[in-house]
Amino acid sequence: MAVTEARPTVEVVRRSGRSRGRRGTGPGAGPGTGRLVATELLKITTGRWQFVGLCVALAVHVPLLLLWGAQAEPLVAWNSLRSRSGFLLAYAMMFFGVILVTGEYRYRTVTHTWLLTPRRSRVLGAQVLTVLAIGAALSTATFAAWWARGAARHGAPAMRADRPAELLSAYVIVVLMVCAAGVAGVGVGTLTRGSPAAAGAIALSGLAEAVLDGARFHGPATAPLGILLWPTSETHVSSLLAAISWAVVLTAAASASLHRDLPS
Repeated sequence: MAVTEARPTVEVVRRSGRSRGRRGTGPGAGPGTGRLVATELLKITTGRWQFVGLCVALAVHVPLLLLWGAQAEPLVAWNSLRSRSGFLLAYAMMFFGVILVTGEYRYRTVTHTWLLTPRRSRVLGAQVLTVLAIGAALSTATFAAWWARGAARHGAPAMRADRPAELLSAYVIVVLMVCAAGVAGVGVGTLTRGSPAAAGAIALSGLAEAVLDGARFHGPATAPLGILLWPTSETHVSSLLAAISWAVVLTAAASASLHRDLPS
């Protein structure tokens, strides 16, 4: 009889716990999204390889700016703006996204992270937001540097300063491609849970996409190429949409994979 009377009480406790968890105040809610993002940023800045990798991704542009930053022809300087400011950075962010996630599996710190934040999709969301913020900041810096170099040589009008809509479009596309590549890296890293496996998956995907006509410039590895390898005055909308779509699909697949048990 006592057990029968206790069942409704247990059920009420469970339901109330679930409702508090939905509001983000229950015991299973864990820290807020802002704190999770701050934690990811702290890991990057206090770590060694991730921060160094980001600095190298920016430093690579310095000699390129000195050698090719000021083209002899104004039209060439404008048409190369998008590719030179975003191409290398996009793939650097893709592998940064991979390392950001797989590092926790490599050093087994992911178990502690998930114990503090049982809702594992929130951790993934914080990692995606972190990559988006870093990708936007770095692509803004590289785009501004390449634009300023061209404007110093040929004048601001040659770099479309008198056409703000065209200039803004080129900038937004670079940011989108860099951020989409970074988010795709987070998705691949979460799915593979190892940087060698993720690098191999990206390489094999790139080879398959290069061979198949329908997948070329539309797969997760080559979609950024369909935008960033072409002149700034040309935009292949299908490649742009493919890169964004793959970032969303891989993130959704990664979120679904997190419902598996914690690694032993």
